[in-house]
Amino acid sequence: MSQFQIHSNDSDSEILREVGDDDGDDELLVDTKPPFGLLEADTLLLAVDGHCQLGGPATTRVPHLDETGISRLPFKCPVGGCQERCCLFMLATHVSYDHSALPVESLWPNETRSVQLDPAMAIDEPPRCHMLCLLSGRIRGLGDGKQRDKLPFALISSKYSLHGAERLVLWVTGPDAGGEQRQRYSMEAGRNESSRLLPYAVAFSGQIVPLHANQDAEEVHRSGAGLVIPVQQLERLLNGRTKLLEVCVHFH
Repeated sequence: MSQFQIHSNDSDSEILREVGDDDGDDELLVDTKPPFGLLEADTLLLAVDGHCQLGGPATTRVPHLDETGISRLPFKCPVGGCQERCCLFMLATHVSYDHSALPVESLWPNETRSVQLDPAMAIDEPPRCHMLCLLSGRIRGLGDGKQRDKLPFALISSKYSLHGAERLVLWVTGPDAGGEQRQRYSMEAGRNESSRLLPYAVAFSGQIVPLHANQDAEEVHRSGAGLVIPVQQLERLLNGRTKLLEVCVHFH
């Protein structure tokens, strides 16, 4: 068994020495190998603005807006019936002030946000916007204040008729980086209960619809870029009391 003795040097500081049972030789503890190993930086939690994230390397670099293919050209506000022309920098501000009743949710990749919507609408109604999501961790150099470095994505719904059968179409529209860089998301729509989330639901996973594209239910259906629900199926998905549809969205 090893024993420890305290030796004083000329400067009155104290140094621990280990005396071995076998040879009695003195060995400075500072020269021994510590009983632990240092973890690599990319295995630690990442903390960004108070949010902890697991799994990604600490050296993951978030691109600047100027380094992406995201268009800065103006586009029509995605909120149905609004004729305002928006730019990417001002969309969140415009929605917050001019459509203040619309929920605006900040989130990180793989965080879930949900909203309850009324699916009752006429085919000739313009598309409805139900929620604006501000996604962090994907871009730098966009916006300022509370909306700094957050990409805006809007949850849209609309109806159209195919061969006499009505369909409800749900999709997410937002900034488009193009090709494989286009943001991907998943969506579930169903009936929420206190015992479990969406016990009966339909789901979609794919790419967003670009803000500059035509926000048309039939075109979204044909392109396979949204969740399509036949109206005959809606009754089983709605909350029996409120007749509302619960929609959950998360971004990859």
